[in-house]
Amino acid sequence: MLPNFLIIGAPRSGTTHLYRGLRQHPAVFMSDFKEPMFFAYENEPQPGVISDKNEYIALFSGAASYQAVGEASTLYLFNEKAPGRIYRDIPKARLIAILRNPVDRAFSQYTFQRFLQTEPYETFEAALEAEDGRAQENTVSPFLLYRRVGLYGTQIPRYLDRFSRDQILFVLQDDLDQNPNQVFHDIFAFIGVDPAFQPDLRHRTNASGIPQHDTLFRTLKLAGRTVKRLVPERWATRLSGSAHEALLTHPTMLDSTRASLTQYFHDDIEVTQNLIGRDLSHWLAL
Repeated sequence: MLPNFLIIGAPRSGTTHLYRGLRQHPAVFMSDFKEPMFFAYENEPQPGVISDKNEYIALFSGAASYQAVGEASTLYLFNEKAPGRIYRDIPKARLIAILRNPVDRAFSQYTFQRFLQTEPYETFEAALEAEDGRAQENTVSPFLLYRRVGLYGTQIPRYLDRFSRDQILFVLQDDLDQNPNQVFHDIFAFIGVDPAFQPDLRHRTNASGIPQHDTLFRTLKLAGRTVKRLVPERWATRLSGSAHEALLTHPTMLDSTRASLTQYFHDDIEVTQNLIGRDLSHWLAL
C-alpha cells in the first residue's frame, strides 16, 4: 500500500518534531525510514534514499490497520518532480508543509550540514557565495543550496496547480514553537484521526549546531544508536535531545548577513503569505 498523507518539508523547519509526534498517535502509521525521498528520486538511485517503488511500498507493509499512513521527506516541497509524481500515485493525498522564516532556515541548514560534516566552508557567508556555482552541478546535494530551498513562493504553486487547496495544510514553525498542542490537534484533524490525542512534545530532536568536542560527541551519538534499539522511543528521544543541548555550540548569524538574506527573500515572502493566507511580515523584520 501507499501512504495517504505526506509531510513535504521544508527542511530544518520542524519536520522531525512533527514526525515524532505523529508516530505516537495510535491511529497513525509513520514509516520507520524517515525521509525516504522516493517521489524526489524515483528511479534515480542516490545514497540514503529509496528510489525503487517496490522498496517504497514495502515501508508500509504493516500499515493496513491504521487510519492514517504517512511519511516525511523534507525535499518534496523543493524538488520539481515530486508534486507530479505524488499526484500520479496518490492524487487524494493530504499534504503537510511546515514553513520557517527562510533566513533562519538557511542558517540552521548550514549549521546542520557542518554538524554532518558535509559542508566544507567554515563560514556561512562563504557557503552562500558558493551557492550559485553549486546550483550548476547536478551532483551537489540540495541541502547545500541554502537560499534556493527557502524560496517557498516558487515551490508552493507546483502543488496548488495539482492538488486542491483543502488537501494541503500549511503550518509555520512559529506556531509549532508557540502552541504545539494546537498544531498537532489541527494536523490530526486534517489527516482524519482523533484530534484530542496529545503526544509527548517535551523534547525536540535534530537540533542544529557544531560539536564542542567532535570525537566525544560522535562517540556518544554512535552509542546512542545502540541505545535506541534497546529502550522505548520516547526515552531515546529525550536522551538524544539532552546530548545535543549539552554538547553542541550554537553559532549566530552576522547582522549584515541577516539583512542581506532578508532582502533576498523579501519578494518571495510576500508571495508566500498570499499563497498560504498568513501574515508573514514578522519574517521581514530585522
